[in-house]
Amino acid sequence: MKIFFASHFKSQLKKLISKYPHVKEDLLNELDHLNIENEIHIGHSIYKIRIKSSDMKKGKSGGYRCYIYFYIKNELLVPLCIYAKNQQENISENELRYHFDAITEDLSHA
Repeated sequence: MKIFFASHFKSQLKKLISKYPHVKEDLLNELDHLNIENEIHIGHSIYKIRIKSSDMKKGKSGGYRCYIYFYIKNELLVPLCIYAKNQQENISENELRYHFDAITEDLSHA
């Protein structure tokens, strides 16, 4: 399975890296070992995953949340957004739609 990191997602990740220097490694480790069947299905091939932070030392419950789009046809994982749980409790449907639209625009140009 391939992973596509859109520029929209990379900019979110860059903001987190300034405070949590190991977020990129934590994310890649989680995506490498991802079993999509064990994740929370939001709908329309979008899943919410919990990521343990090696910087926060609070386990998955206090780590990061990442929403990913699983494009089944091309066996492609596309991270939509990521945030630290201690900075944001949840993400609204409108925010998720905004991230999805931004990512699909990046996908269409790739």
